[in-house]
Amino acid sequence: MVKKILYMMLAVQATCLAAHGQGFLKGLGEKASRAGQELIIRKGAKKIENAIDGPVPTKNKSSAGEMREVKLGEEKKVTEITAYSKFDFIPGENTLLFDNFEQDAMGEFPLKWFTNGSGEIVSLEGQQGKWLQINSGSMLSPTLKLPENFTVEFDLFVNLDLKSSAVFPGFHFELFDRGDRAKRLDVYNYTLKNALFFSNSFDRDKVVAALDSRENNNQKLKSDKVFLAGFQSNYRSAVHVALSIQKERLRLWYGQIKVLDLPTAVANPANFNQMLFNGPKTREGYPAFYISNLRIASGSPDMRSKLLDSGRFVTNGIQFDVNSDKIKPASYGLIKEIANAINESPTMKIKIVGHTDNDGNVESNLSLSFKRAESVKRILVDSYNVKEAMLSTDGKGSNEPLSSNATAIGKAENRRVEFIKI
Repeated sequence: MVKKILYMMLAVQATCLAAHGQGFLKGLGEKASRAGQELIIRKGAKKIENAIDGPVPTKNKSSAGEMREVKLGEEKKVTEITAYSKFDFIPGENTLLFDNFEQDAMGEFPLKWFTNGSGEIVSLEGQQGKWLQINSGSMLSPTLKLPENFTVEFDLFVNLDLKSSAVFPGFHFELFDRGDRAKRLDVYNYTLKNALFFSNSFDRDKVVAALDSRENNNQKLKSDKVFLAGFQSNYRSAVHVALSIQKERLRLWYGQIKVLDLPTAVANPANFNQMLFNGPKTREGYPAFYISNLRIASGSPDMRSKLLDSGRFVTNGIQFDVNSDKIKPASYGLIKEIANAINESPTMKIKIVGHTDNDGNVESNLSLSFKRAESVKRILVDSYNVKEAMLSTDGKGSNEPLSSNATAIGKAENRRVEFIKI
């Protein structure tokens, strides 16, 4: 009987040790996952400089054992354009708000924004510029009166790790009316009237997106849940979010994917004037969301009539990487429309002129503006079948600003591309 009791005690002890071992291993796994996430966050100004200057070229060993550079980009560029072949988002023509947080101090909350939680400006390894990390609570943008036709764009960095066993948090953003600085955060004294609620839940094999639209404090429309299988490939990277509002019509894109296209989703009139972003309570190294490059613009560009009638079309909707002539994929929809307008008049000759803001020196900006104009020409010819003989290029650098370079929105307006009929 004593031997039986001893065997039972040993068995229980072994079970406990095994459970403890599994818990210890799981803890190590979570710690390793968090350690991987911690690598992406950098609060030092030096990391921003590195991000702007560009990543160090990747090197591989050749068969002879010596180091050689592996050029990345051309193959990816072709893949990107193919992936965006059906991307039809056209950014608004007139910039109403632009914020890339360049004027804000690292580690601080942005001066023009409002919150009931906490957030801070950080840099991200491998990403350009500054980002607003949503630590907890809601973040409110500056207020501005929005017309009935406008577009919204922002970059969203999704810091989720597929190796983690933790439950993934969600990300939520809103457009609403009657915004007044931080008033929306006072739930007891603010009643919703017109609003668009965009909710996103994340899993290891999909993302689920949905819209809830309100008009005069009543539900106008609740969309079906949209399941985005394969979206997890965007975890630990940046996704460009684009929204187009044309009176009651709403269209939403995540990267090249059109998530929603609803003809009667928006309150009429909506009178939206502020945005809200909401993420999980987090701390450094844990799942989190970051936003940057928020651009809100009005108007729908009419390339064809402007080229034919006035002989000039100017846009800052063609966007480039910082200090680079590489065109961002989110610009492909606009470039496609420009190509269509040019191809409708095969005898027309067009000069493409690049412009920059005044960051950097005059000589480098002049060179960069030429390179950007040439990049636009090359994509029109190589990917959209515009005849090369129809196009020429020029660059003005920062010599012909449209607005003051003292503000982020002024710089955004000065970074532009002109198409001039000659």
